[in-house]
Amino acid sequence: MPIVPEIQERLLLAFPRSAYVTLSRAVQEGSYLADHLFDGESFLNNAIGRDIRGHIRRVGISTQIGLYCQRGDLPFVTEMKPMPRGPWHWLEIRSTGAIAHVCRTDDSESFPDEAESRQDIRLVLQANLFRPATAELGKIIQDVPQLYTWVTFRVAQDGRLSHLCCCSPAADRDEWIAYINILDQISKSGATVPTVSAVPDPKEKLRLKDHIAAALEKSGDKEKK
Repeated sequence: MPIVPEIQERLLLAFPRSAYVTLSRAVQEGSYLADHLFDGESFLNNAIGRDIRGHIRRVGISTQIGLYCQRGDLPFVTEMKPMPRGPWHWLEIRSTGAIAHVCRTDDSESFPDEAESRQDIRLVLQANLFRPATAELGKIIQDVPQLYTWVTFRVAQDGRLSHLCCCSPAADRDEWIAYINILDQISKSGATVPTVSAVPDPKEKLRLKDHIAAALEKSGDKEKK
């Protein structure tokens, strides 16, 4: 299914160009922050710890996006919420007519690994866009309360972002119905992403460490019940 212009417009409204540079900076900071914390903690620097490096990186990225939104640097509302399935949590990003979650993908146009929670929400929010209807597409899109979106990313070996995108998937197949390659759009606009230090602010590192420790404690408490 090709990009649907009406849905693309809705995605652009939810994730405006004015937010691209700031969003990319928040994601890059979060990745560096997580990597720096990971490398500095001996109990994580082992085979089992390396298995969860990607999870810690997502925690860092989600934490920084949430912080940027709280400060008013990004025009979104964020909240850490329980996933529909399992004992885990994710960052929910709400914008004008859209709801988004952050996930890693292998490249800029790839779909994320299948996860039941993402698929559940995808089916609930997107299904009405493509049901048989006599109404014209514009009216159907208008009636959908929230467009479901993924903020996808990948971090290269050197720790820098290799891609950052906002994408809206079809309900029942792995095809994009709206798609924004944020790093490409920044480049095309002539703007540049401000340099982000690979050595994070110690306060931010401590904040992330405390966040992870609290999350692990909550997870342990749930397992005891």
